[in-house]
Amino acid sequence: MDKKTDKKVTRTNPELWEDCKIEALEKMNGVFSARAMQYAVQLYKKRGGGYTGEKSPINSLDSWQKRQSKSDKS
Repeated sequence: MDKKTDKKVTRTNPELWEDCKIEALEKMNGVFSARAMQYAVQLYKKRGGGYTGEKSPINSLDSWQKRQSKSDKS
């Protein structure tokens, strides 16, 4: 089995996710990007959205954000 499909995380509130995604895209001038989706996740969690399942250990978005934040400050 592919490592990427071993674990599945699903959102507990799909309607809230769609609202957050739209808001994030509007803030990013309609440009779909990793940054926009990262902001959508932040909004989703802040507004009470959750997930079921276990996060994959190969998810590297956290480390990407840390590297990106350091380069933004330069």
